[in-house]
Amino acid sequence: MEKRALTLTVIVKAFPLNYDEGYGNIAVAKKVHRGNGETYLFASRQSIRYSIAGWCFENANWKRAVLHEAGEGNKKVIQLDPTPLEKKEYYFEEADLFGYMITVGNTRTRSAVARLTHLISLEAYYGDQEFLNNKGFADRLTSQKRQELGGPSSNGKDSNDVKSVDPNLANIETGYGYYKYTLAVDLDRVGEDENFGIHLDKAEKIKRVKDLLDAIKFLYRDIRGRREDLHPLFVVGGVYPIKSLFFHNAVNIYWRGSKACINRESIEQVLEVIIPDKESKSSASRKVRDYTKIGIQKGEFGNEEDWNQSPFEAIEALKKDVEGAFNDGHDS
Repeated sequence: MEKRALTLTVIVKAFPLNYDEGYGNIAVAKKVHRGNGETYLFASRQSIRYSIAGWCFENANWKRAVLHEAGEGNKKVIQLDPTPLEKKEYYFEEADLFGYMITVGNTRTRSAVARLTHLISLEAYYGDQEFLNNKGFADRLTSQKRQELGGPSSNGKDSNDVKSVDPNLANIETGYGYYKYTLAVDLDRVGEDENFGIHLDKAEKIKRVKDLLDAIKFLYRDIRGRREDLHPLFVVGGVYPIKSLFFHNAVNIYWRGSKACINRESIEQVLEVIIPDKESKSSASRKVRDYTKIGIQKGEFGNEEDWNQSPFEAIEALKKDVEGAFNDGHDS
């Protein structure tokens, strides 16, 4: 097939989704600092990939790749076991879409076909913290000790002499706001792996890309006892004849009173960009707008205006475009 690509930029709303190594009793959220002095929370692409793959394992019947340790002593590394791939027993979805490095025998690598950006906050972080304790456990342990002691004992102590157990204390950096991330998939590389002579049929290729889109529709992330809802509140993207993260740096928000608004002007600029037609010698060609689907959750933002599709409807339309991309190609 032609070198077509899927790209989709998503806005979600959540509490912090990824943490760094803390210090003392403080859990530190991942963050970056900008030149203007502002701080932004983020979640690594690896953490989002983990949640997407986890959803697919649970809901899309993906098979977990067989792993093993390569190397010796303290230089062992965990990687894919190449045996099932060499025998063509099964071409695991995570190996296909997210790539691998296998160092057993001849080193074989596959760069990711489905790539993710970091998930970055669209709102500055102001140092909010949440105080935590396990007072419930402490009170129960106090009660348990008093029950075990019962009434007066031989040493003259009774249950009333048992001091209350102090709870353990902790602080966790927190915040609540909008984040964005982008998924990009090289459609021409899905299900094609020359390292092992693998060429999947068209139906399986389409299913694997659709699985990723379904995961984005219903995504959540389990983190520190919370289950954060990451279903999309806004999406913009499409299937394009060239590979580019068209909208990642164009999607931003601003505030109109208490309501967040999408920066439509920057998105409109991208929509008007002309994509050169590789098959034509003339400069006239289609615009980014002609390939793009936009979805927005009603009532969430202050400037919905003529955007009428929901994020779920836009993703369903994208799934049809994915089918069309493969059906227009020359794959079996």
